[in-house]
Amino acid sequence: MRVARRMLAHELRALASLGYWVLGRRHGVGPGQVAITYHAGGSITLWLFLFAIVVEGVALELWLNWPILTVVHVYFVLANLGMIAAARSRPHVVGDDEVRLRQGAAFDLRIPRELIISARAASRIHDSGFVTLDDGRLELVVDSRTNLLLELSEPVTVTRPLGRTGEASSIRLFADDPREFLRTLSIPAPPARHGSD
Repeated sequence: MRVARRMLAHELRALASLGYWVLGRRHGVGPGQVAITYHAGGSITLWLFLFAIVVEGVALELWLNWPILTVVHVYFVLANLGMIAAARSRPHVVGDDEVRLRQGAAFDLRIPRELIISARAASRIHDSGFVTLDDGRLELVVDSRTNLLLELSEPVTVTRPLGRTGEASSIRLFADDPREFLRTLSIPAPPARHGSD
């Protein structure tokens, strides 16, 4: 039941994101805060998926002409648009007191800024899901990639999209412009390294 509630809440947040996107607004970005986008990497995949849903819906409508299928496909189109809108209207946010890391409407983590002891560019390809937590390491993956690594002085509690919790003291994430993210954080960064860490 809890999982169903979280999934419904996610759907509602994604659909609400359509309003933010249409109005050209960003959710949760206040005065003096900096929005860091991360959607460029996954946009092509989502748009291709949306195109496939539309083509499939039109083909099935012409072939079967079942009204219920039309309703289902309209819902899938809106849900996919909601995911695109959520990625665009719910960016990472860097403020004076906290850093907010997000993954569309599915994930939102607030980290007190003083806990971030290091931040650096660190590109990696992943074959896991888009939000994973294992052995104290959180990974927020976009289009199978991350390009930043944050290390924390102490673990923070992480609530995954379906409600399971855990703790992370190391966070990999993706930003469209990792240098801007590092500049905004103003934390001395060690040289970038590639490969496994």
